[in-house]
Amino acid sequence: MIKEILESELMKNIIKSKFKGNELEIIERPASYIIKLKNEPINKIIRLILLIPKGFTSNKINELSSHSEIRKAKVKIIGGIKPFRKGFNIIKKIIKFIYYTKRDIKTIENYPYVLTDKNNPFYREEIKSSREKFFVVKEKGEGFYHNLINLSNEWVLLILEKELRLQKEMNISSKINSLDLDSKELINNLIKKIKEDGDKIFDNNPEIINKLLKLETSDVLPILIEGLNIYETGKHEPCTIYALILKFAKKDKEKVIKYIKEALEKNDAPEYYLNELLGKVK
Repeated sequence: MIKEILESELMKNIIKSKFKGNELEIIERPASYIIKLKNEPINKIIRLILLIPKGFTSNKINELSSHSEIRKAKVKIIGGIKPFRKGFNIIKKIIKFIYYTKRDIKTIENYPYVLTDKNNPFYREEIKSSREKFFVVKEKGEGFYHNLINLSNEWVLLILEKELRLQKEMNISSKINSLDLDSKELINNLIKKIKEDGDKIFDNNPEIINKLLKLETSDVLPILIEGLNIYETGKHEPCTIYALILKFAKKDKEKVIKYIKEALEKNDAPEYYLNELLGKVK
């Protein structure tokens, strides 16, 4: 169905109006597709999100993703879309927007995501209709963890507009100079696969993860911390690096704490991730 939708005149027209014929990338998530520019600007970004019937934007329906790279973000619900329909289906109560109103919520053990907890006083749910436009992340932190859930049996198109926080560019080249050739090749391949697959690397390339974990913590941790600056394209790339750091913490806790503290002092990576990691490792 995704192929038919992308080839429909309706979808072609909206893609043309938003991306002006520039090269695109389509990212498949567990229950949605993200259509984005291959080379996005560094500050303001537009993405199209196609939710499958009963789909959602997070990895799981009861999971809310963190969005530390976003300063603020808005979503507009366009409506239901079918391959041969000439217009969008305007549907009331089509999207459930679930979120937390503050950042420091207890996260899942190995990831910077949180689970739905309706008893948490900071948990919120809102029901939205076609043509509504609303903030999914606000500057004060509201919506930092969120999920958008399609309540309908139709494919639904959303338009995401977000402004990114300024952060340093990832540069691991200076961090791997002291490694032997095999280790350099492994690290470069790891980063390449994370850029290509994001968090799917754990399923698609477990052999790379196993080889990585055999390296010395002191050789790898500075590189992984630098890797937290990786650009987020919708594949959960920084969260993948985060999970790898936690895997090293299981075998070498004190060293990992040392490197995270040093990184916080030097502002080597996004503060949110470093503080979260420090809390989990401790």
